[in-house]
Amino acid sequence: MSKQKLYRVGIYVRLSKEDARAGESVSIENQKLMLVKHVEESGWELVEVYGDDGFSGTNQNRPDFQRMIADVKAGHINTILVKDLSRLGRNYLEVGNLAEVFLPEHGCELISLGEKLDDMMVFRNWFNEQHSKATSIKVRAGKRISAQSGKFVGAYAPYGYIKDPQNHHRLVIDKNAAPVVRRIFGMRLAGMGFRAIAAKLNEDGVIPPREYYYQSRNSKNPLKSRRVWGENTVKDITKNESYIGNLVSGKSGTVSYKNQKLIRKDGSDWIRVENTHEPIVGKELWDKVQSYSRRSYNPRRRKDGERNLFTGLLYCADCGFRLRGQLERRTRKDGSEHRYTSYICGTYANNGKNACTIHWIGEKSLSELVTSHIRDLVHVTECYNKERIMKAALSAKKADSMSYRGIYESELRAHCNQIDKLDVLIESLYEDKISGLVPDSLFGRQVRKYEKERVERSKAVKALEKRIAGITSVADDPDSWVGLIEQCTEIDSLDAEMLLLLVDKIIVGEAQYIRGQRVCDIKVIYNCAGNADVQ
Repeated sequence: MSKQKLYRVGIYVRLSKEDARAGESVSIENQKLMLVKHVEESGWELVEVYGDDGFSGTNQNRPDFQRMIADVKAGHINTILVKDLSRLGRNYLEVGNLAEVFLPEHGCELISLGEKLDDMMVFRNWFNEQHSKATSIKVRAGKRISAQSGKFVGAYAPYGYIKDPQNHHRLVIDKNAAPVVRRIFGMRLAGMGFRAIAAKLNEDGVIPPREYYYQSRNSKNPLKSRRVWGENTVKDITKNESYIGNLVSGKSGTVSYKNQKLIRKDGSDWIRVENTHEPIVGKELWDKVQSYSRRSYNPRRRKDGERNLFTGLLYCADCGFRLRGQLERRTRKDGSEHRYTSYICGTYANNGKNACTIHWIGEKSLSELVTSHIRDLVHVTECYNKERIMKAALSAKKADSMSYRGIYESELRAHCNQIDKLDVLIESLYEDKISGLVPDSLFGRQVRKYEKERVERSKAVKALEKRIAGITSVADDPDSWVGLIEQCTEIDSLDAEMLLLLVDKIIVGEAQYIRGQRVCDIKVIYNCAGNADVQ
């Protein structure tokens, strides 16, 4: 006589947000009542109730679902009872594998109150999945329509805003946090880096955004994270168009209704609606901060801890490539070592004199030259009528706009031509390697060298294309130029902050000797007033 099975039952219930929106009538509690009643009437042992509320059926990483699977593996339960198969999931392949492979292997039986587990189960699972797919499409379409109409569809309002209590699809300014946002933009405009801004906010005891969110709701932050400002948080704030009154939605999304992994979408797929709410910062301030952030100026630290002040700002007048900073050492007659920084053309450094000339210039001389030139501009601004200066700056900028484009396009052509040459060199190297003319060791070194330069020039091409696309026929407000210059009335020496504030780029020509004196043409292109030639 066969031994009667002792049913150790685990009840599983689930209801997703999509099910609720789609009109699902059986709530979590009703599912529990229905299934517990069936267990009691059948005389089975109820071991555990597993419930996932608000989780999609296409997501197998549900907390209680995984806990139930672990209990099956451990042998704590030998029966799973559900209202219907769609509660287990809406991916017919995964549900089929669970019911027909995994559970039988572990001696566990699956019972569904609403369905008979027969050969038709695979079709019912497939229909469940199609239901999930259709629901997902409807939800995504609804969100997209709301975003296109200018409604805020995010879960959390950006720092500095709150959701309007009368309309959660609309943002209103948070008077407590908005001043911090304005301060961040102000510090960025003054030339401070993202890390320095974060450090200053932490030093002043400003509560970071996530912590502020929970404190404003009188609740404890459940997340285990460093509760301080970080440079990425500051960077994200300076790039968020919400602060100028625009809503940008759809920057990221899931791979599909089956795969909930978030992916970054291409910019062409974003939904941008302007002037949907009150801005925190003005458009002029926003544009200036963006122009600084787009620049690649970032003084590097040398091995001795000091910074190359002009790295990222210097460009070769002939090939358009950046000048590279280097630390040089000289031994004096008394045996002491003298160190100084100089810059040479990157193309020359990579490929020698056949590619370009050296374009050498010392940092000390360059700093003195640019400092002197800025002092002259300060003097002109102080001594002459400000209105005349502004008109002259505007007139010069109008005349210069096309020349800027010409400079950038010339640099772009130079980079593209050199990239073409590098492609030919790499192809020739491969041919020489195959024919045995070049040994493997030399081939590897040369290819790496060419590829490195190719990557650098490709980055420069992209940066120049952005510059060209952003050029307008009219200057920034010339009053901005006068304002920047007025901040430098007591300049003694250059620093990174001042360079970021004033200078866009410096073009260095090859030195010549005139009557025994070394002369180098320098063109300083300022952020608001165009260029000026110095020697």
